[in-house]
Order: sequence, then structure tokens, then C-alpha cells
Amino acid sequence: MKTTSTDERQFQSGRCCHLRRRFVGMSVLFLLVLAGKADTGITEGVNATAQERVAELIQNALGASRIEFGPATNSLAIYTNIEANFRQASSLMPTRLDLRFGIASALVGQALQTNAPFDLKMKGALKVYQEIHALDTNGFQSTVLYAAYARAVGETNLSESTLTELMNLHPQRARAYREKFRRIEEIQRIIPNFDLQKVGPVNGTNAIVILGAGLETNGTMKPKLLGRLQQGLVLSRLYPEAPIIVTGGNQKSGITEAYAMSLWLINEGVRTNRLHLEDRATDTVGNAVRSCAILQKLCVTHATLVTSASHIRRALAIFEEAALARGLNLQFSHLASKDEPETDEDRERVATYRDVMRTSGIWAYPGIQR
Repeated sequence: MKTTSTDERQFQSGRCCHLRRRFVGMSVLFLLVLAGKADTGITEGVNATAQERVAELIQNALGASRIEFGPATNSLAIYTNIEANFRQASSLMPTRLDLRFGIASALVGQALQTNAPFDLKMKGALKVYQEIHALDTNGFQSTVLYAAYARAVGETNLSESTLTELMNLHPQRARAYREKFRRIEEIQRIIPNFDLQKVGPVNGTNAIVILGAGLETNGTMKPKLLGRLQQGLVLSRLYPEAPIIVTGGNQKSGITEAYAMSLWLINEGVRTNRLHLEDRATDTVGNAVRSCAILQKLCVTHATLVTSASHIRRALAIFEEAALARGLNLQFSHLASKDEPETDEDRERVATYRDVMRTSGIWAYPGIQR
């Protein structure tokens, strides 16, 4: 039997004490980190209860009420509820800037409702972006959104001064967004074209994109969508070899807009092999992003958008941005169907700026929803 010397026993005893002290020290450090008191760069403690409640508030805001991003497709009550949820979440975790972005986006959503005080809500949104900038002075998103919405409400000088400030911090990105704003302003001056003869001439290969619109609850098409299809059908006869993309993934009675549109066109004599269904997106931004992926595969050089007159400027701006984001060198023209204006010009401009920003990668609800 092996005996242990006094020196060995003392060594082993000291080693055990050292390990115990090290374990206790690490445990204390861990508890201090949790409490936010250790000198580790952590300034706030981990509050599991607050995190759980914030997650619940976000789910209530965006999960239960699916958001449609049209200028006036949601009731004011939905966006008011979203704002309230994000404000409560932000009060629980004030350093989370994404929650403040949610507040601002909800205010913009409210401003776009026809029964909401437009100026008041937009001023509120701009104020929140200023608050975010004060907390993150080197940040890009809050500042460029402030510049975008300031321009959208007619504060061009304020927008320019904000962009100039941004140029000092992020020169390349700021220049890119100044160019986006220029394109939006150019498109805003377009007069909707109802004349088939003014669509061309088209150089190169052309594709036709007919944008969907909400169906009736039983899955049948509303007059607005039929008007777009009728214009698209006439255009398809002018370009008999052009592929046709029909868009819209909103379902009613299990039928999507794109599917209903394709059936109508086939019934009118359009060949099935010309049709390409974009039947997953639920708003114009999604339509543009997914349709541009299809356009890229089709290897076309030109696309003619067909949609309602009240929608054409926003659609063109979004599609141009989506094409640029994919690196596509596409030329766009348009053919409009007549409809009653859905929004006034101020709301249309704000909706256009909002959706181009979303398409460019600056989400309305960062990390949650485009």
C-alpha cells in the first residue's frame, strides 16, 4: 500500500483549497455579471422577466395583427395598438433602439391612415428618430430615415442638411441614399399613362408585370384588379412573346391574387407557358423583391408595370429599387388602369419613401419585419 508523505498531503490540500477559491471566485463573478456590477463592460443586468414581457409585447403587436404596408390598408386602431406595445416594451428595455424604431414606424403607419392627423403623427415619428440619433450619434439608419421622411413631408432643406451631416460619418452610403431620393422625386412627377401607344418603344426583351390587389372574401376579384388585368391583357397582345408575371400572395378562401389572375388570363387566351406566378408576397415591397428575382431568371432588359393609377408611382419607385438591389440593369415603363385616388399626395409620398427605404434594406421594424 502506497503511503502519502506529509508534503504531498499539504500540496493536495492546498491545491483543493485553490480550486475551491477559484470556483467560488468565478461564481461570484458570474453573479456580479448577472447583476451588472462586474467591470466587464456590461452596464445593465439581465432581466429575464423584462425580456419575456418585451417578447410578448412584440408578439402582440406584430404576430396577432398581420401588417399590410399599403398607404391605407389597415385601420388606425391596429397601428395605435402597435405603437402602444412598442412604447411599453421600450420603457422596460430603454437601451433597445429597435423598439424605438418600432414606435416611429407605427406612427408613420398611423399617419398614412385617412382618418388620422397626418402632420401630428409624422412630427411624432421624426421626433422619435431624433431621440434614437441622440442615443446613437454615429448610427446611420435613424438619421437617413429622418432625412427621408423630412423630405417626404416637404422639409427639403432639413433633409439636405441632415444628409450633409450624414456624409461626414458615412459618405458612401449617404451618397447612395441621396441618389435614391432623387429617383423618388423624379418618379413622383410622372403622370400615369393609360395609353398603350405610349408604353414603347421597348428596346431589347420585355416582360409584363401585373400587380395584384385584394380579393373579395370568397376569392373573387374586385373591379380594381379586373381593371389591371384588362390593361395587362391588351399589353400582352402588343408583346405576344413577352413573359407575364402576376403578383400577390394574399389568400381569400384559399385562393391567392396571382392564382386568380392567372386563371383569368388563361381564360382570355393567354398561353400558360407565358405566365409566372409570384404568389408569396403580401405587399408591394414583397411583390417587387420576388418579381425582380423572376425577372433576373428571365434575362429580360425591360419590364412594363401594370397597376392602378393611384399606385403606379409607388410601384415604380419600389421596383426600381428592388432591381438595383439585385444588380439588375432594367428599364421600366408602365401602363395604368383608371381608379379612384386612394390617398392624397402627401400620404402617397410618405408611403413611397417608406417602402423604398424598406426595399433598400432598412426595415420598418428592425429584425422583426421588413
